[in-house]
Amino acid sequence: MSFREYATPFAMLHAASLLSHRSRIRKFHEAVHKVVKNDDYVIDIGTGSGILAILAAKQGARVTAIDVNRESLTYAKHAARKNGVEENIEFVHSHFADFSPVEHADVVMCEMLSSFMLVEQQIAASNYAVENLLKPSGRIIPEEVSIYTCPVQNDILWERFEIEGLSFPRVIQTAEQGQNTDLADLSELAVFDLRIPNPDAIVDKQLKFTFVQSGTVHGFAGMFEARLMDDLILTMEDGWKELFMPLVKPIEAKTSKSLIVRVSFRPGEFDSLVLEILQD
Repeated sequence: MSFREYATPFAMLHAASLLSHRSRIRKFHEAVHKVVKNDDYVIDIGTGSGILAILAAKQGARVTAIDVNRESLTYAKHAARKNGVEENIEFVHSHFADFSPVEHADVVMCEMLSSFMLVEQQIAASNYAVENLLKPSGRIIPEEVSIYTCPVQNDILWERFEIEGLSFPRVIQTAEQGQNTDLADLSELAVFDLRIPNPDAIVDKQLKFTFVQSGTVHGFAGMFEARLMDDLILTMEDGWKELFMPLVKPIEAKTSKSLIVRVSFRPGEFDSLVLEILQD
C-alpha cells in the first residue's frame, strides 16, 4: 500500500476516544435496555466504535450498524467479535442517506449529537430514519433535542487566529471547560422533535439578551440537551464541549444593556451559520 492509499484513521481514533464518556454511554445503555426487545430489528446510524450496536445485540436484537468511515467499521467489527455478538450485527459501509433496509426497524439509534446541532448530521439523519428506515410504530433514540445559546467572552479562542504577526479567518471552535464566560443568561433557540419528519429544518430566530456582567462579546456559545426517551436526558456534562461561534468584530458588553441578534443556520451545515447583530 502506498502512502497515497493510506487512510489516516482520525475518525476511528475519535470514535474510540468517546468510550471514555461513561455517563453518556450509561444513559444510552439504560435507553436501549428499556426500548430494545429480543429479536427486534435495530439500525444504528453512525455506529463509530459500535458500542450502541453491541448493547442492542446484547439485548437479543438483530442489528445493522452503518458508518461512512471504513476504519471505524473495522474497529466496531473487532469490538463485536470481542463481545461475542458478531453474528447478530451486520456492518454496512454507507452514508445514511444511501442506505435502504430490507425491512424497517423497530428501533433506530442515531448518536450524531454535537454541541449546537450545527456540525454533525443528527437532525438530517433522524429525518431520514423516520421517513425511510423506521416502522410507523418504531422508536428513535434520541427523541428530542433542544439547543441554547448566549453571548460569551473567550479571549483564548478570539486570540487564536492572530499569531506571529499573521491573521487567519476566525472559524467555529469547541471551547474547553471554563473558556467561555457567559455575559447573559442562556436562551432557547430551537427544539427538534426527532420523531416527526422535518427534512427542511432551518433555525432562524431573533433573540434578545440582557447582559448580566460587563465584558467583551467575542461570539456566542452553543449547547444542547437531548431527551433519549421519557425523562432520560443527555446534557453537556455527559461529554460534550460548548461550541464557540465567533463574531466578525467584538462588541462591548455593559451590565443591564441589551443585545439583539439573529441566529440562522441549517442543522448539519456549519458554513450556513449567520450571526447578525440587529441592535447593540
